[in-house]
Amino acid sequence: MVTELRLYEDALANVRNDRNFHPVRQLVQPNDPLVREIASVLSQAEFPVEAAQDFINTFTSYEPEPGDIWRTPAELFERKAGDCDDKAIALCSLLRNYLPAEEVFCAFGVWEHGVDEGHMWVVMRGEDGNDRVLESTAGSDHVLYGDYRLMAMFNDQYFFTYPEGVKEFNLYPVGGEDEYGEEAL
Repeated sequence: MVTELRLYEDALANVRNDRNFHPVRQLVQPNDPLVREIASVLSQAEFPVEAAQDFINTFTSYEPEPGDIWRTPAELFERKAGDCDDKAIALCSLLRNYLPAEEVFCAFGVWEHGVDEGHMWVVMRGEDGNDRVLESTAGSDHVLYGDYRLMAMFNDQYFFTYPEGVKEFNLYPVGGEDEYGEEAL
């Protein structure tokens, strides 16, 4: 059975590990003053996308966390450490300063690399028009391996998900219709 990626106004998820459900689109913050300042500097690089990816990789260290908290860019920059979701949200926020909302998203799903695990990365439209994966936990020179199986993607303007993503990640889509044609939250 082939399923289609569906557009919703947003999704609520327990992304703060506090048993409450929060809107995920609010996490991508291209207009945060610090994000705008950093993006302004990075946009002057010859390759600003790679500069943003390298900035996230070198300025913040990878730190797994108990539970699952999706941090805002300001929280990541303050801690200077985070996991894949924190880094992807910050990278997407930076890139949204010089890429349209239709071209760059936080993507989450399963990373299949011998061990299947939940993961978040950034996906953007490449120069050739095809999707380009940016691994938020590595530098721009990192060679990708394994398969990235998309379940949902979002930025500050859009939220898309497959029906499997709703179930797998315990999401509550807002607006639009669910997989049965029923009105979402």
